[in-house]
Amino acid sequence: MNRENTARRKSLLVAQAHLHRLQAAMAWHQVKEIVSPPRAAPDRGDRARSIAAMLVGVAVPVFGLARLGRIMRMLTLGTMVMRIVRGFRRGP
Repeated sequence: MNRENTARRKSLLVAQAHLHRLQAAMAWHQVKEIVSPPRAAPDRGDRARSIAAMLVGVAVPVFGLARLGRIMRMLTLGTMVMRIVRGFRRGP
């Protein structure tokens, strides 16, 4: 009886691990779709898309998803501030 429970438990853990791997793979692809730029300009967009995908591919395992999200938000805010300052410098 104990061996049967152990076998069932192992089987359940294997199935759960497989499910978690599939969920992680789906989340990975969603992150790539969100971060990579749209395909509006095929001549420049393809290269920028591949660079963005490569950076995300390296950054997620290194920094982790939560930390990368914070870094991306800070970079986005910095870019926004830079664009606003440039707009004021150029004038109307």
